[in-house]
Amino acid sequence: MKELNEIIKKGRVDSKKEYYTLYENNFFGNKPLTWNSVDEIKQSKWKGGICIRGKRGIARSRARFDLSFNETIDYIKQIGKEGVSEKDLTFNQSMPNEHLMIQGEIMRSLKNYSLTYTTVKEPMNYALAKETLYQEGINALLLVKRNLFDSSYGDLELLFDIFPDSIIEFSAYDICVGDLQNRNTIIWEVRNY
Repeated sequence: MKELNEIIKKGRVDSKKEYYTLYENNFFGNKPLTWNSVDEIKQSKWKGGICIRGKRGIARSRARFDLSFNETIDYIKQIGKEGVSEKDLTFNQSMPNEHLMIQGEIMRSLKNYSLTYTTVKEPMNYALAKETLYQEGINALLLVKRNLFDSSYGDLELLFDIFPDSIIEFSAYDICVGDLQNRNTIIWEVRNY
């Protein structure tokens, strides 16, 4: 895929469109079960909670978490009346927030790490509104390393090698999560925008 290779070659993710090109091609590693439509959710026979996020042009405040299938359909109808199409949304399984250890955003500059994080056991948008902590330098790196399984930390290092000045958004749990084995960390987003 030409577009995918061009994004990787430049080593930056400059737009939500580029991010989704990489995300939908499983480039960032471990992620939750995801779907692009209500039909896909139905076909998967998923019975757990569902999260709804926007692919483009939708504020983070419009994201919804831990909805039932019927609540998901109702919310799509509601925002559809406001002009938001289902194709502008993405869906993923609800994560086990009770098992969260740390979540936030880490960035590596030429000489430093910078971490914005929270330990609140709720979806990241809500958790950061309740508690926003900061760590810099080696302390940021050590805090992340202490909370990630070795396999998840290896995934993070690989992303920094490919996207050296990107922000990496993640959630780390005290149990295995996601679609890859032996990982405790979900990579939500990698971005420079």
